[in-house]
Amino acid sequence: MNSKGSIFLLGLFLIFSCGEKEQPAGNVGRVTITGIELQDATKPNGRSNATFQWEHVFTDQLQLTFTKSGGESFNLTLNPNELSQSNTIELPFGTYEYSGISTAQDVSETLPITASGQIIVDEAAEVISIQASSDFGLLTISKSVLSKAPEIIEPQLGTYFSTSDFYFAYAKNGTTLKSIISLENGNSFRLVESAKSFIHQHFQFLDASVSSPDSFQFVDFALSVRRFNLSGNGYPEVLFPYSIHDLGSNMDETSGLQLIQGRLFSINDGGNSAEIQEINPASGELIRTIKVSGLPNVDWEDLAASSTHLFIGDFGNNLGNRTDLKILKIPIPALLTQNEVTAEEIRFSYSDQSDFSGANPNHNFDCEAMIFWENKLHLFSKNRGDQQTKRYSLSTTAGTQVAVLEQSFDSKGLITGADISPDGKNVVLLGYEDRGVNSRSFIWTFSSVSASVFSGVGNQFFLGSPAGLGQTEGIVIDSKMELTVSGERISFSGLTVPPKVFKVDLAGIFTP
Repeated sequence: MNSKGSIFLLGLFLIFSCGEKEQPAGNVGRVTITGIELQDATKPNGRSNATFQWEHVFTDQLQLTFTKSGGESFNLTLNPNELSQSNTIELPFGTYEYSGISTAQDVSETLPITASGQIIVDEAAEVISIQASSDFGLLTISKSVLSKAPEIIEPQLGTYFSTSDFYFAYAKNGTTLKSIISLENGNSFRLVESAKSFIHQHFQFLDASVSSPDSFQFVDFALSVRRFNLSGNGYPEVLFPYSIHDLGSNMDETSGLQLIQGRLFSINDGGNSAEIQEINPASGELIRTIKVSGLPNVDWEDLAASSTHLFIGDFGNNLGNRTDLKILKIPIPALLTQNEVTAEEIRFSYSDQSDFSGANPNHNFDCEAMIFWENKLHLFSKNRGDQQTKRYSLSTTAGTQVAVLEQSFDSKGLITGADISPDGKNVVLLGYEDRGVNSRSFIWTFSSVSASVFSGVGNQFFLGSPAGLGQTEGIVIDSKMELTVSGERISFSGLTVPPKVFKVDLAGIFTP
């Protein structure tokens, strides 16, 4: 063979030896799993100056099934918390889809995961990390200023789990945890929050004893941190609305709420039809409407009830010039069974009003709140002038009378609704700050009321912005001390907020 032929054969040898991967004997690869990568579309970036980094603890058994493209399958059981060289499986060369699910109760100390992905086995030894997701979220609560672990009362009885610095629980997406938070100062209240998949929700309560707020490194889960200052009364300044639902457009101007025999009723305010609406207490969906015959809705603003009658306050008075203020009185049996009812009228005027000109826009004779207490109706004014409220009383007898001024209270905002607990011991007022886009909705709570609603110390709690809750107008409290609150549709700064209904739990602040 001449030199040119030798060079040609050598070139062919080099081409084929470089183009083919050397195959191990038996064409079987040893695949070792050394990590788990939690995957989510909103995976966040890290934060370098964080104080804490959360390390997930997984459910301790996961069975992975590797299915070859031809249909053959192989199984491997591993502990995701202890990944080492022992997590090895021998697989014939080929392409595999892998899958595996670990399970847990809806509230768990560990994070269940769903593993899925694809691998190609074409080497004698391979090291991989499997991809996994979860439909669970993480809730953590700082131990600072807490006296013990939060007690879970819904969806099941239990307590949060514990690390050295935090109480925590994993919960399935959409699961609502209702918990009792016990503070070192002796106060307690309810925290209600729904878990969200791949979200770490952290809560911290702060007083003068807490040197610095918690700061977390973003790892795997998106992070939501909420910090709450304890006010002078030893409670958080903000309470926690939950179970928030949009109402239908036929309740755009929801203005009052009342529970009667477990059924929830609402009204729209002035300019709407003279109708009462029965709505679903859980979702706010409209069940039926009840027409009030023969009387217009001049400016209906609130509802109250005795054991025998529903009362509708037609006392909205934006300009302060109304001389036809009235309360409608409707028998409860008719309300519960009929689609059209008639009402008696309680016509009244205020004992301290003499100017009906409407010339003063900052007057103190508007009213949107009412309760029935100790056999009388009690009205709470919406003072546009001084941001306070006045309490008036009048009897439930139909006819014309004068509402007697009983006392005043500095509500630090406009009062739009009121209710009293079924046992007659606790009063709550609803309102909002008159600060435009910076306004906040709030409630005032008065415990163990006796001769005077405002005789004890009132506690003010903020609920949030009207941008999320609507303009809060209606409020009712049940025997478990849970509030239902409604907010009417509002538009401001180019934003339209639909009417809302939501819950706030006052157990602990009010004792059931």
